[in-house]
Amino acid sequence: MEETLHTAEGVDPSQETGPVAKAEIVEDIHPAEPEPESEADLPEDSADALAAALRDLDEASQRADAAHQSYLRAVADLDNYRKRMRREQEAVASRATARALTALLPVLDSFDAALDSEGSSEEESKVLSGMKATYDLLIANLQNLGLEMIATTGEPFSPDLHQPINAPPEGDGEIIVSDEVRRGYRLAGKLLRAALVVVTRRSESE
Repeated sequence: MEETLHTAEGVDPSQETGPVAKAEIVEDIHPAEPEPESEADLPEDSADALAAALRDLDEASQRADAAHQSYLRAVADLDNYRKRMRREQEAVASRATARALTALLPVLDSFDAALDSEGSSEEESKVLSGMKATYDLLIANLQNLGLEMIATTGEPFSPDLHQPINAPPEGDGEIIVSDEVRRGYRLAGKLLRAALVVVTRRSESE
């Protein structure tokens, strides 16, 4: 009996495989889950909680307003950019048209000079008639591009539109255009070339 007890006491505890040892191993492998967050961070007073919520709402409203203002500025900047690009494109197109029409002015002058003459024969009259039809078609298309003829004979003299080749007679009467030497043109209201004219005074022309 004593030998049996002695043997039991000499057993190495590390060799135990009973329920207690297994439970300890399970606890080491699966640590305890953290406890849910405490509600201690939330204001206990309902008035404080409401005030905090209102502050959050106000901050969110300010952020939303700032974002909206930023959006409006971006939209306005984009609209201004589009308008500026449209104006620049129109200016480029207008300058290109002005250069092209300026290059055509000698052609129009040649037509004017030819059409001022009268055919001395039936054949020449037919040629002039064909030239007149071509000229009218050309002028109509150029007018669609904004070309305007400057009025001259009988009109009051305008230094912005008329270039005189003579000095007006002395006197007090209004200076007017008595004859046109070379036609002048405007493009979309802007002077392309002043008309070359002869001037006089209205009192002497009447």
